[in-house]
Amino acid sequence: MSNKSISLFLITLLFSLSANAVRTYEATSELNAAAILPAELLSGPNHQVDSVVINDGYLNIYTIRSKYGEVQATSTAKLRKYIHEINAAARMEAVKGTDEFKSGIKEKVGDVVAGAKGLVTHPIDTLDGAISGVGKLFSRGKENLFGDARSDSETSRTKDLIGFSKTKRDYGFEFGVDVYSRNPILQEQLDDITWAGFGGSVTMSALLMSIPGGTPIISVTGGTELMNKVFRDSAPADLRKLNRENLESMGVSEDISDLFISNANYTPREQTLLVNALASMKNTKQRSEYIKFAILTDNADMAFFRQQQAQMYAGYNKSVKPVKEFISIREISVAKSSDNKIVFNVPLDYMVWTKGLETVASIITQEVARMKDVTGREIWVTGKFSPLAKENLGKMGWTINEGAQHLLD
Repeated sequence: MSNKSISLFLITLLFSLSANAVRTYEATSELNAAAILPAELLSGPNHQVDSVVINDGYLNIYTIRSKYGEVQATSTAKLRKYIHEINAAARMEAVKGTDEFKSGIKEKVGDVVAGAKGLVTHPIDTLDGAISGVGKLFSRGKENLFGDARSDSETSRTKDLIGFSKTKRDYGFEFGVDVYSRNPILQEQLDDITWAGFGGSVTMSALLMSIPGGTPIISVTGGTELMNKVFRDSAPADLRKLNRENLESMGVSEDISDLFISNANYTPREQTLLVNALASMKNTKQRSEYIKFAILTDNADMAFFRQQQAQMYAGYNKSVKPVKEFISIREISVAKSSDNKIVFNVPLDYMVWTKGLETVASIITQEVARMKDVTGREIWVTGKFSPLAKENLGKMGWTINEGAQHLLD
């Protein structure tokens, strides 16, 4: 073989070796909404989802258009929720147009709403003598006396005092929506109909029956009928008190409980559903480990994610096999099943093989490998994995379970 041939051979060999040494990762991508969504989510009488969907490697980001405006949903779960809320907003608009609603608010609406709005706009001039319910104030303890962690989704304290917030919760229950939703379209319509009906002799359930498709809906995504009644009847401060009591019964320390309750990134509903999910796992040890993990939440998307993740663990515990305990691995919380398998549940749409996923998966895998009594490892996701992600996780010894939406039901 000539020197030239040897040189070419070595160059080719080195190129081949270096190419094999480079790890393959997948980038974020654009998806076609029509290819991934069922027809009822893609479009409806009150909405249209943009054809281009951005996947960030974990969640799908959708743009929803309606006559009320445009809103972004950062997950398929949130897309379902927001579409339901936009349809409810359309029903609210229809109710406001009925003669029954207009006549029902005529009797009291002028003086009451004018005074109520004055209280909100000029609270100093109108608050004198408005405060009562001292017993309830003291029963709430920290939730009021030391300043509760009011999230952006809650109404103002003044609206609480005049009864607006209670009326809004009543109406939200009748329309089957989350009054703490971050959907601006819903909030605008719900506030509008609440002001219109506030103080009037309006029975919303009866009015709903008078419009097409207006049958009252009492279920909201992510909660049972019983929980929805709790959200209707309980002010945010009462929910925080209830959550604090449930956390105490789980053995969560007061300091940890305080940090979690004071995290205003959670809406009152998200925080309550998360705590309720853990409370349902009565025989599971170390539930405080999940709360420690949940404290780290620093944005709204992560709050919704961790609420749903807690519900997935509760669903697994109920319908798959009992969860023995929660275990912390760095800043990640995983579960150990009754047969000593490590279970990692994630409410994500489409996971691709990124450097970040490889790092997290490698850390968890290495930590799990050091545990002596572990018999296997499972990962459950509400959506799907890319073929490459599924292949690489399989090589790490993980059993893949896709389409686990049923754990949230």
